[in-house]
Amino acid sequence: MRATRSPIGLPAELSSFVGRKQAAADVRQALVSSRLVTLTGAGGIGKTRLALHVAEQKHRAFPDGVVLVELGALTDRSLLPQAVSAALGLPDRSSTAPLDALLGYFGDRQVLLLLDNCEHLVDGCAALARALLRAAPGLRILATSRQPLGVEGEQVVHVPPLTVPPEDAAGGDLMRFESVNLFVERARSIVPTFQLELAPGAVGRLARALEGIPLAIELAAVRLRSLSVEEIAGRLDDRFRLLTIGHRSAVPRQSSLAAVVEWSFDLLDPPHRTLWARLSIFAGGFDVASAERVCGGEGLPVESLLDRLHDLVERSIVIRDETGDGTVRFRMLDTLREFGRSRLRESGETERMRAHHRDWCAATAQQSVAAWSGTRQLGWSRRLQAERDNIRAAIEFCLTTPDEAIAGLHIAADLHFFWQVHAISEGRRHVERLLAAAARGGAGDAARARGLCVAGWLAFYQGDLVAARRHSHEATTLAARIRDGRSAACAGYVSGLLAACDEDYASARALLQESVERHDRAGDLPGRWLASADLAGVLGATGEAESGIELCERAIAECTDQGARWSQSYLMWILADLRRIQGEWDRAVELLEAILENNRDFDDPVTVGCCLEALSWIAAERGEADSVAWLLGVADSAWGNAGISLLHFAGWGRLHANAQRHARVTLGEEVYRAAYRRGMQTPAAEAVDRIIGGALTPLPDHRAPAPSPLDGLTPRELEIAELISQGLTNRRIAQRLVIAQRTAEGHVERTAEGHVERILRKLGFNSRAQVAVWWVSRAPR
Repeated sequence: MRATRSPIGLPAELSSFVGRKQAAADVRQALVSSRLVTLTGAGGIGKTRLALHVAEQKHRAFPDGVVLVELGALTDRSLLPQAVSAALGLPDRSSTAPLDALLGYFGDRQVLLLLDNCEHLVDGCAALARALLRAAPGLRILATSRQPLGVEGEQVVHVPPLTVPPEDAAGGDLMRFESVNLFVERARSIVPTFQLELAPGAVGRLARALEGIPLAIELAAVRLRSLSVEEIAGRLDDRFRLLTIGHRSAVPRQSSLAAVVEWSFDLLDPPHRTLWARLSIFAGGFDVASAERVCGGEGLPVESLLDRLHDLVERSIVIRDETGDGTVRFRMLDTLREFGRSRLRESGETERMRAHHRDWCAATAQQSVAAWSGTRQLGWSRRLQAERDNIRAAIEFCLTTPDEAIAGLHIAADLHFFWQVHAISEGRRHVERLLAAAARGGAGDAARARGLCVAGWLAFYQGDLVAARRHSHEATTLAARIRDGRSAACAGYVSGLLAACDEDYASARALLQESVERHDRAGDLPGRWLASADLAGVLGATGEAESGIELCERAIAECTDQGARWSQSYLMWILADLRRIQGEWDRAVELLEAILENNRDFDDPVTVGCCLEALSWIAAERGEADSVAWLLGVADSAWGNAGISLLHFAGWGRLHANAQRHARVTLGEEVYRAAYRRGMQTPAAEAVDRIIGGALTPLPDHRAPAPSPLDGLTPRELEIAELISQGLTNRRIAQRLVIAQRTAEGHVERTAEGHVERILRKLGFNSRAQVAVWWVSRAPR
């Protein structure tokens, strides 16, 4: 499954769009009169190309974007919401049902959603379309499928074949017919000197024989490398007669397409046919090394595979794709892949090749673990994104094949960093399904311990603390019983995070310190860096920021030496928060801006959300209320789109609430909401550009309110004022804020440095009782 958002991001046309003027007009009109339009027709008829062409023409009518979701590689209908979320750029991390998250996102947005290749997921696509259309009045859906979705209000547009010339058409009139036009254009891309005038009769016969099916015409044009038009037309005639006899129940267009594909298959020598069939085992795409690993051997020498793959590319059976990082990947059209799979089944190799494919995925996941310790973090993050469909297929094989769930658990556990960065919800779902399927005892216990650790970790990120506790407790018990140090380190890490959520900092510190030591003994650098970062965060929460800073800086130096950029960013975020605690706001902002710049490559929205949150806290400490409101809007949008929040950790939610309270009190509710809305409406990428460019907030569209006695109160002072209004004693305030009691006394006694004295002075009061009355009457609700 591949997903692309916005008209700019629609796949570039590699060849010109030929004909279809009336069909395109029909689709455009249908989109005006109906909110769900389904293009139907046989495989290879050109449904996808027509849908993309119309989307490009109509994109200005959809100010919130055009979203393309290619479903050909997706086999699990329950992952449809995640596929759409990926197309929207919304990482799959929410503990909320993915469909509910989509309903909330679309809201009143005006979007054109393209669901491509729905035929194998018709029921799921119908349910998804029905739910989205009911909830989002500005949404239009354009689907392609070999059959209608069957949703009320659906308008079905049957995509016809290209027009073909009648038998008596004169040579000079042939170019008026779409099928001839397409063949001639593609022929000239193969043989630049090709001229229709030299063989008009043969071209006419070929167009009629292929019945105007674009894929068939394009495959036939490729044969001009070795055959004349007359020879191509003659071979097709012979083959079609045979297939008509053998497939009386098939409609003509399907028979024609099958004939062309089978004819292309038969023209290959046995090794090329074997390679075509074996390559069909890949769910999404593949590179040369993957093809050699999975498909080589057993009658197909590995040393010859590259040349044979090149031949399949030349014959337009395999498509070569350039990636953004300079690597080359390959894929098949769905029709050709399905044909290859049918041949694989006939050969009896399907299960063996699925096992090979699983083994390759397992090796790939294992390699990513070692790579995450150094300079290859970014490369492997992108690599695993590209292999996501193959990972799904391998895990599905493990789930549906007896005694394979243990292997699947190891794959899913090895991918724990990938799930965290790109797919928390999906990763947790895979792991929990594998845990349910895996046998207990023996070799399964080690896999189970690893899976429980990952499931607990991902549940924590989703805010599902109940599940996180359940998984981490079971993992701790099992790891101790089987004496698995690495799993014990991970389970202790998750338990430490949960203790910090409870503000049980003594336990959190002990658990995280032990996790650091265990990861170190296991030689797990990324795990140690992660545990060190959160241990430093706990130290900051308990008034030991200097110790936390020292711990972070030591780990950051290691990451720098190793080139581990993602791990370095995680540590830098904690370091920035420690600098904020110390009052070193400028240094904290510099760190956060550096993290945002580094994250452009990783595109990790969790990191973006963390940085925006931290910047809002710093802006609040500085008294920059307008910036606070805007940043909170951007941060809430980023967290909402990602579907997660870490505000349940170590009192961070209180910092968020304090910043929000400061902005509301200072600006007033109306002005606050205006600035907040501007933030919500600012895309995260644009916000990052502004922040890094030094323009923290957009130009305001309002005049700031005149200063009031409330302007000078910091978020900490506002928090203390609220606690005073609740009648808390010095000791209770100290416990609530996790500060030393002598410092709390400074808050409530009239000392030169006490917060209360400053609050009294700023508000013009002389008693705590007046502060309590002020809070009740003036503080935001």
